[in-house]
Amino acid sequence: MSAPEPPAADDPLADAVDRLNRAVSRVGARLEDYQLRLSAAAGDVEAAQDLDNDRARLAAALDEAQAREDELQAAATDAAQALDAAMSDLQTLLAATDDAEETA
Repeated sequence: MSAPEPPAADDPLADAVDRLNRAVSRVGARLEDYQLRLSAAAGDVEAAQDLDNDRARLAAALDEAQAREDELQAAATDAAQALDAAMSDLQTLLAATDDAEETA
């Protein structure tokens, strides 16, 4: 394919075609720029969705951990009450043993 001949200096049609070609080139360059920006924005949206999914998973894990903490706290309270009762029973038994030895 041969290159087009340069336009004559006084040819209005050639000048218009040249301006149109430059305008189309600028539009093409802008379109490429917008496509790059759109691709970057799509990546940002995907990253935001990943972060949102991570946040949801972390929130669920936190809820599970708090429920487990509540269960462990209830078990610790029950164990403390059982130990208090056992200590009280031992103190009563020791006091009764001491009284029995003193009276004997």
